[in-house]
Amino acid sequence: MSTKWFVFAVAAVLAGSSFAADKESNRVTPNLDKGTKVLEGAGIFNVMGDELQLQLAYGQFVTDGFEVALVAGLRDSDRYMSTELGVRAEYNFVFDSPLVPFLGAGVVWADAEADDSDIDADAAVFSAGGGVKYFIRDDVALAVDGSYLVATDDIFLDSEENEVQDDEFRILFSVRYYFD
Repeated sequence: MSTKWFVFAVAAVLAGSSFAADKESNRVTPNLDKGTKVLEGAGIFNVMGDELQLQLAYGQFVTDGFEVALVAGLRDSDRYMSTELGVRAEYNFVFDSPLVPFLGAGVVWADAEADDSDIDADAAVFSAGGGVKYFIRDDVALAVDGSYLVATDDIFLDSEENEVQDDEFRILFSVRYYFD
């Protein structure tokens, strides 16, 4: 879990240049209007555990506060590898604040392989969850979201018990860039 916090801190530092806004006021107005596009990058890199998890998304707001996105993911370690491709929808609760809570749901097609557990399967993975975005500028946000995932086959590997299962809870930290 400490690796996730480290990645979140690194993302915050890298996004720090966006704090140097040449704005006349300090007020942040999240850009979540219809037609706005979104690029998102999320991930974990654990050098000591030889583990990598990346998720990239490209989306567009189809109406104010409602985003539809294409999602691609990769998870790789010494024991397990999976790739994911699918879609996600998010509804953002926009208030007069730089903090924006959201709810999301998605479906991806995943291909998973693990040598020790004899996993070599494809499955549809359905997810539901929520989180919060913090806008450091009108067009840049740091986000954390938790999702419960359920697959149509046993494709997830429990790292502590080394057992395969068909569900998983995932927390991701991301940096999101919004543009017109």
